[in-house]
Amino acid sequence: MFARPIPIGYNFSHSSEGWHQRKLENCRVLSTFTLTCSIFGEYLRARTTGGHVMTAIASLLKTQPQPFRFLLYTEWIMLGSCGVMAAIEAWQRQSLPVQHILILISLGLMGWILPAGKTSFRYLYTASEMGLIFYGTTLGYLHILPTLYLIVLIRSCFLFASPGRWIVAGLSLVMYMFHQVQYLQRLIPLMLPNVEQQQIWMHQTAELLMFGLGLFFVSQLVSTLLAERRTQEQLSQAHAQLREYALQIEDLAAVQERNRIAREIHDSLGHALTSLNIQLQTAMKLWQHDPIEAQPFLEQAQRLGKVAMKEVRQSVNALRADAEAEEPLEQGIVSLMEDFRQSTGVTVTSSICVEVVLLPQVVKTLYRIVQEALTNICKYAQATEVRLQLQTTCDRVLLTLEDNGRGFQLESGTGGFGLRGMQERIASLNGEFHLETSPGAGCRIDVSLPLSR
Repeated sequence: MFARPIPIGYNFSHSSEGWHQRKLENCRVLSTFTLTCSIFGEYLRARTTGGHVMTAIASLLKTQPQPFRFLLYTEWIMLGSCGVMAAIEAWQRQSLPVQHILILISLGLMGWILPAGKTSFRYLYTASEMGLIFYGTTLGYLHILPTLYLIVLIRSCFLFASPGRWIVAGLSLVMYMFHQVQYLQRLIPLMLPNVEQQQIWMHQTAELLMFGLGLFFVSQLVSTLLAERRTQEQLSQAHAQLREYALQIEDLAAVQERNRIAREIHDSLGHALTSLNIQLQTAMKLWQHDPIEAQPFLEQAQRLGKVAMKEVRQSVNALRADAEAEEPLEQGIVSLMEDFRQSTGVTVTSSICVEVVLLPQVVKTLYRIVQEALTNICKYAQATEVRLQLQTTCDRVLLTLEDNGRGFQLESGTGGFGLRGMQERIASLNGEFHLETSPGAGCRIDVSLPLSR
């Protein structure tokens, strides 16, 4: 789009002295390029083998690879096209453009690895690229090399934010205009007399506008690619974070389930085994004096053993699926109180008034709390009377359980796993738990649960 033919045989110096001077300069540049290639080869070897040279260079200048390979290949295609055009003109002029070829190779190598360290190194990198192109235009090929400012703009999109990119685009456009003026100043004197200069200037203005549009579209294209890449990275990070949160929630759910099963086993199986132990102890004491009187206690112990086995099966089934429908709350509490009376001989009094249908979670929680409280009274309280009251209001269900036992000191830390299990069950339903006790004054438990969660 930007290339125009140049007269065959045109050269900037036809003298023998100029030819020798250019030959010496080409040799000097070739030697410099050979040394640069050697250093770059050592750099690549150290980079692939993980040597100390790579570590030293990385500590001095941080680098990053070209994020988009197809843009890197596009840059190489542009550089290769310029090289082909230079080779064609070199064949026509019978001279080898060593400096121009080295400039193209240097620009290609510089696009392989981009600076990622301090901003000053990025500015230096961009200035070096523009300097190479500007130096190449001073040697000739004004109609080829200025198009390479597009490559500088592509790379600047990876190095700078939006303001820096527009600055590079503006400088590229200004330098392209400068090179076009230089090109016209050299080309117009060589043109035929019948060619109108106005048409040439209009053609150059059109090329300038096309180059400006090319800068704009290239900048927008690379910016869009970078924005899409950042979005994909953010989505990947969000996906990884969601997976981490899901694993944490899964672990938390597993912990909660283990605690729930532990409470179930403690409250149900623990209650049955405690009652069984009391029945067996009583039967052993009576067996030595009156085996017939010990017979009812042994039968009760056998029944409690069956209850314990049933509780174990229910706990195992709870690990596999939801439990089947249980007996009504009123009937279950009455059975607990009656078993407690038969096992301990303690007088029990209950008042149950439930006028609404309770949620299954509330029913199970109330049942387990009564069960655990009776177990604790049997183990520690040495009480002679237990009173239970259960009633519902318009929005809550209230449970009160008290005994006239020996009580305990709350600050002494005597609350065990059973008391913690009660509190955890009630907290899971957004309920309230209150415990009143003191040495010699018995114990009172007040529970308040909402009817709906």
